[in-house]
Amino acid sequence: MPLAVAVISEKLGTYASQDTTRIADEALARGHTVHEVFPAAVSQVEGRLIAKARRYTGAAAAGTQERIRVDLADMDVIHFRPNPPVDMSYLTTLYLLDRIKDQVLVINDPESIISFPEKIFPLEFPEFLPPTLISRDVDEIRDFTDRHRDVVIKPLYEYGGRGIARVTSTAFDGELVRARLAEGSPPLVSQAFLPGITAGDKRIFFIGGDVAGAFVRIPKHGSYIANIAQGGSIHRTTITPREEELARLLGPKLVERGIYICGIDVIDDHVTEINITSSVGFSQIEELYGEKPQVALWDLIEKTA
Repeated sequence: MPLAVAVISEKLGTYASQDTTRIADEALARGHTVHEVFPAAVSQVEGRLIAKARRYTGAAAAGTQERIRVDLADMDVIHFRPNPPVDMSYLTTLYLLDRIKDQVLVINDPESIISFPEKIFPLEFPEFLPPTLISRDVDEIRDFTDRHRDVVIKPLYEYGGRGIARVTSTAFDGELVRARLAEGSPPLVSQAFLPGITAGDKRIFFIGGDVAGAFVRIPKHGSYIANIAQGGSIHRTTITPREEELARLLGPKLVERGIYICGIDVIDDHVTEINITSSVGFSQIEELYGEKPQVALWDLIEKTA
């Protein structure tokens, strides 16, 4: 049966949204109707969740259709795919979507995205976590750095390698830390530097609690940041026994919490992030292996919706 699908995203049909475009294109290939919904155009209107949207018919016509007004409760499936940062606008859309998730299948579950931020979720697996501090206290960050000597700091709610810096106990840059903790900013995540980053930051991609593929991002020469947006390159990889153990623990939790799409980041067999916001992996796995995780995703959705 054809489904009415809304994709909350930006720039469907473009390189900037290639993973989400693959989700939308697979829906079209199965005969479903797809609307692109703009994150800033979701409104609660007298008890109804209304959005401005465009009918999406494929990349060739992306962005050309007129905007129309749709009731999101009339959809069968809603994909929530805006990129972080996770700010109050982002969270407000999730709060509103959470109110209709009993009527519509929302992927990923809004309550789970709210409750399990990608840099906090790994705390549920302490045996796989590198030494980690989450704090706004400069003295705590300095003490943590003194204990671990070489530390990476990053904003709690950013993505794509933005705002990452490296500090050491011998040259602790308090001014840098204070600048990152400007008034009103969230805490910083500090983690012991993992030398294995030179061999890459592995993304293990899950669909519906099962591993759907993996690839490794290797930093460009002279860098310790492996994110693709920061110049990292992607390569084939294999999953280690320890990573398989983590996957066995994580998979059932994802299913239980309505998390259909997830990407975990692993360095030196340590999990650093568990991404359930707008996880990338569809395009990289297709490029490297010729496999299409979006097919498994829609097979699962069609059994559930």
